[in-house]
Amino acid sequence: MKGIQIIKIDDNFRRSLEINLPKPDLNNREILVEVHYGGLNYADLMMCNGSYPHPKGYPLQAGIEFSGIVVKCGSEVQNFSVGDRVAGFSENAGAFSEFLSVPETSVTKLIDEVSLEDGAAYYVQTTTAFHLLHTIGKVEANDIVLIHAIGGGVGLNLTQLAKHSGATVVGTVGTTGKEKRPLECGADLVLDRTKQQFTEEIQQKFGKSPIRLLIDSTGADILNDSFDLMQNLGHVVSYGEASGKPYDNLWSQLVLRSLTFSRLHIGHIDHRSDEWLQSQITIQEMIKNKKLTLFIEHIFAIEDFDLAYQSLDSRKISGKILIKIK
Repeated sequence: MKGIQIIKIDDNFRRSLEINLPKPDLNNREILVEVHYGGLNYADLMMCNGSYPHPKGYPLQAGIEFSGIVVKCGSEVQNFSVGDRVAGFSENAGAFSEFLSVPETSVTKLIDEVSLEDGAAYYVQTTTAFHLLHTIGKVEANDIVLIHAIGGGVGLNLTQLAKHSGATVVGTVGTTGKEKRPLECGADLVLDRTKQQFTEEIQQKFGKSPIRLLIDSTGADILNDSFDLMQNLGHVVSYGEASGKPYDNLWSQLVLRSLTFSRLHIGHIDHRSDEWLQSQITIQEMIKNKKLTLFIEHIFAIEDFDLAYQSLDSRKISGKILIKIK
């Protein structure tokens, strides 16, 4: 079967290859999925360049997000049948290939109104956004929420979900032009960090320390500067470090305002839990009822994986990139 594999040449050079891979084995509690679409995420770029905080080793069979059709079930699988349309998350990667074996807890069935394209587009980014806001952040109506990288895939989902909860949404982007879509999604203020000092602009509009909930995927100096905007007892939630890890002064920043700091990786949430299952029901119903828009920017053929990678790495994409496997 075809698949994308990442090999490591040395510490500074990694390369993607389209190769023939053996069809995966299946244990009693796994399902075999014929993959139709893979979702490309920033985590995939980090795996390729060696900076992912949950290392997989090399050679790496790439891809963590997918949608497709169940073609075989292990003898102890209870909740799925051959022919089911599913979307899922593969903790051990391997999704950018024609077939993938995963535990049945790693996938969810898609309702008729959610296409396979939508399944691969929403599963990681929208589910991450949902749990950042509701499981970890506990967003409330009338909160002022600050979202860095608001113009990216997770950011656009965060914007829509936070507005649906009644929050005021403030965001920043690091690429000129990416402020347009979050504003179309209802964001109240979006600032371009290349042109504006975001802390000063936010304080002028909302006051000295207006932010109760900060959701950050940037780290480093952007996160550090943001602490000046936080209310006492506010909550900072990190889900990435695109600009670098948080600085060593993190503890002293938290102590100054009795802040709470959390980190989320959706692979750490129990996919059998009620909160996980309810998130999937809620998200799919929102897609069905057009209360949530998925922005699919481009669909690349698996043979064009490097172009897809370069497109996402350019930081100019405001939406989702899919890899068409079948």
